Amino acid sequence: MIKGLKLGRVCLLTSVVLFISACDQLFTDSPFNTDGKLTSAELDHFLAGMKDAADISQKVDSCIKTEAVRRAEIVGDPQTIDPKTLPLPEENWVPLDKSDKRIILAQLIVSQSIVFCTTGREM
Repeated sequence: MIKGLKLGRVCLLTSVVLFISACDQLFTDSPFNTDGKLTSAELDHFLAGMKDAADISQKVDSCIKTEAVRRAEIVGDPQTIDPKTLPLPEENWVPLDKSDKRIILAQLIVSQSIVFCTTGREM
């Protein structure tokens, strides 16, 4: 009985934390509401704190950031990108709205940059 109450409290606290986190995202300005090529703010959303969290060297961190900016420049505007050039199914890309496309593309670019700078190979 006591174990069930503890589990219930944990679930309730987890729900509250997730709700507060979601509300925080609703009331803060998202960097993903812009037009044109991905911005450094959009890439930084996924790059911030990575160096400390992953315990990577300054050289690798710099490489990842530089490579992400370079790739974002090449890719261009997420709204006009040909879905066939992306490593995900076209039917998953086409229905996304503008900000969702920007989020997915920023995640993809950062992921590819991490792999390239840590292994020397493309994904």
